[in-house]
Amino acid sequence: MQDWYSFARAARDYFPLILFGLLALVLVAAWVVFESFRSAASQSELRRLRRKFDQLEAARAYSYRPSPAMTADAPQEVVLTPRWVNRGAAATTSDGGCLLIVEAVIPGRKAASISVRVDGWPGVRHDARVGHPFEVSGNLGTYTLELEGVSSLEEYVGVTLKSRHAQEGV
Repeated sequence: MQDWYSFARAARDYFPLILFGLLALVLVAAWVVFESFRSAASQSELRRLRRKFDQLEAARAYSYRPSPAMTADAPQEVVLTPRWVNRGAAATTSDGGCLLIVEAVIPGRKAASISVRVDGWPGVRHDARVGHPFEVSGNLGTYTLELEGVSSLEEYVGVTLKSRHAQEGV
C-alpha cells in the first residue's frame, strides 16, 4: 500500500513533466502516421509513372521503323529502340548479343566513336556518322547500327537485327 502512495505522490509532483512527455509522444506518433500516408501516396504516384513510362517505351518500340538505308530484303527485328546514350555509357540490345560503348561524340561532324562488342568478343571501334549505318555480324545474325543524332554529350542510336535464319532463307 505504501508503494502506491509514493507512486501517486511522484505522479502529482511531476505531473507537468509527465504531461509534456505524453504530448511529445503523441506528436511523434502523429508525425509518423502522416509521413506513412504521404509516402504511400508518393509510392502510388511512382508506380503510375513507371507504368506510363513502360507504355510509352512499348509504343515507341512498335512505332520505330528502320531508315530506308537499313532496309534490306530480309526482315529486321528492332533489338535496341533508338535512345540517347551518354558519352562513356553503354547500351545493350534486348537479345544481349550486342553491347555498344560510346567512346567519343563529335557534334561538329555529326559523328561518334563507338566500341561494339558482339557475342562477348573484344570490342571493335567504329567511327559512325549520322545517316550512315554499319553492320556487325554475330552468332544470331547481322546487327545494323544507325546513328540518328548527336548532341554535345550523347548520341541517338538504334540497332536492328537481321536474323541468321532470315538471311539463309533469302
